[in-house]
Amino acid sequence: MSVTADNSNSIVRRINVDNIDAIKKFPKFFEIETIRACNARCSFCSIKDWRNMGCVIMPDEIFNKFCDEITQYSDWIDTVCLNRDGEPTLDKKIVERVSEVKRRGIKRVTLSTNAGLLTQNLAGRLIKSGLDDIMISLDGFTKEVYESIRTGLDFETVVKNTIDLFKIRDAMKANMSIRVRMVIIDSNKHEVERWLNYWKGFAGAMDRIYAMPAHNWGNQVKVAADKMPCDNNHACVFPFSSMAIHVNGEVGLCNADYNAVVNMGNISNDKIKEIWNNAEYEKIRKMHLEGNKNSINLCDQCNIWERNYIENEKTQE
Repeated sequence: MSVTADNSNSIVRRINVDNIDAIKKFPKFFEIETIRACNARCSFCSIKDWRNMGCVIMPDEIFNKFCDEITQYSDWIDTVCLNRDGEPTLDKKIVERVSEVKRRGIKRVTLSTNAGLLTQNLAGRLIKSGLDDIMISLDGFTKEVYESIRTGLDFETVVKNTIDLFKIRDAMKANMSIRVRMVIIDSNKHEVERWLNYWKGFAGAMDRIYAMPAHNWGNQVKVAADKMPCDNNHACVFPFSSMAIHVNGEVGLCNADYNAVVNMGNISNDKIKEIWNNAEYEKIRKMHLEGNKNSINLCDQCNIWERNYIENEKTQE
């Protein structure tokens, strides 16, 4: 089987569509950055290199345009994640924005947070808003290790907020799933087993507790995970399934393209479907299918989709 056919079949299986041409209908997954700010400065993060995109909070007109367009494809879309590079709990409208996306018929709405500002009040409001899933990034078992990685955050506060979230969710008998994730780097890898054993004690049947190596943001941030070998013949699923939209409406190549270095368009100016099927996307997909993604700087040796995760003490693909 040719590289193109093998990659095409792999993409079709992973996205669960009938054929490779079906992906042109519309993205099945979205990551939309409603705020480009953070209350932490993490050692493996891209924040120190963020460029000014002209606004910190996504203007209502851009967010509302996004909602109007996804409404037409609510049966097709799998997931909308209401954050990209910023910390979503800093967005004072995040609860209302979750509610609005759910009102538009989207099946699964999620977000990722460092939990530093996830108070009991906010946790309850997010659950009531209809949030289907939330991921907590918590990268250490001890205060010393955690705070050396997540600069600006208080370990005890984050742990309390996370435990409270489980309790509030359970007390409300809500169907929201909770994921607690540890990003593994050299300074915390010795804590992974203890971390997993501790946090899995809070998880219910719908929840996930897992650890995963840091990625290299398309070769833009130096972390230990840079040493991981990558298969450049293997097509990445992102340009066939997902769209990452920044705070000013810009669409980057993928979720590793935190500065939209490869600018695919802007939803302020064009419709999502038009951007999704433009010449730049077609070129990128063709290069991936043919095993030439190494010709794209951000894709060459990028390891974001090549990592294994550790869950319940077993390594998963």
